[in-house]
Amino acid sequence: MYRQIWRQVHQSVAQISFYTHDKINTISLTGFKVRNYLVTDDYVRKISHYDHVEIRFVGEDGMTATVSKKFSKAKFEESMVVGLNDKIQNIVLVKLDDPKFKNIPSLQLCEDCHTEIGEPVATLGYKLNQQNLSIKQGILSSYYNSFGVRYLQIDSSIKHGNAGSPVVRGETGEVIGIIGHKLTEISQSYKKLKDIMNNNLQLLKRYQGCYNMDDIDPVQVLIANQNQIKYITKEIYRTASMGVGYALPSKQIVNFFKENLIMEGLSSKDIIAGF
Repeated sequence: MYRQIWRQVHQSVAQISFYTHDKINTISLTGFKVRNYLVTDDYVRKISHYDHVEIRFVGEDGMTATVSKKFSKAKFEESMVVGLNDKIQNIVLVKLDDPKFKNIPSLQLCEDCHTEIGEPVATLGYKLNQQNLSIKQGILSSYYNSFGVRYLQIDSSIKHGNAGSPVVRGETGEVIGIIGHKLTEISQSYKKLKDIMNNNLQLLKRYQGCYNMDDIDPVQVLIANQNQIKYITKEIYRTASMGVGYALPSKQIVNFFKENLIMEGLSSKDIIAGF
């Protein structure tokens, strides 16, 4: 089953890598092609310190690039369809207008499919900043309600970088969801820790230089200590492996297409026909 899913899905899943001006890869996420768009997690909107983005699809071995395209920061942001600001959105669409992407197959979204707890699923994505695409088996273990949306709880190995990965139904290869970045408990815990450490640093900096003990400023020592803890916490979060992930159901992705592509000039009839 998983070999068939790999053959059916792998060529439609892309790595989205963000690079500095010095060509340092700061972060990578996953996305997948639906029609002429790349569907990914809305965390891409929150990444600000980068110079350019590379979107890369791979072949059967999961490593060899079949299509690769670099976008300037301005061009990438111009290509994003981010949805309505007054609604909770967990996804972003990226227009794939370049002819290079024309032959990349589109995945099929399951619009009104009935999902069952216990059914086998697979996720395909890029972990950390590694260049190889991987497939992971899992099951739909439960549901999770938040702000009126019923998310899918997936028991599978989820790594940093898997945000934007498609959750694929084992029997059909249809996409039933997308792994979210901010939906994992570890992401929420890391955000809380980061906020606490940033508040501590702001407080300490107010008293920097006010005290000296044998020509040593203890506040500077505390600031250095907080920065070290912050770095270690970031590395632990970045490399942590989670056994549970939460996915936005595919019906929400279809609704996102319908709401926002009408604004792009497509008729609702054409949009619905695409699914």
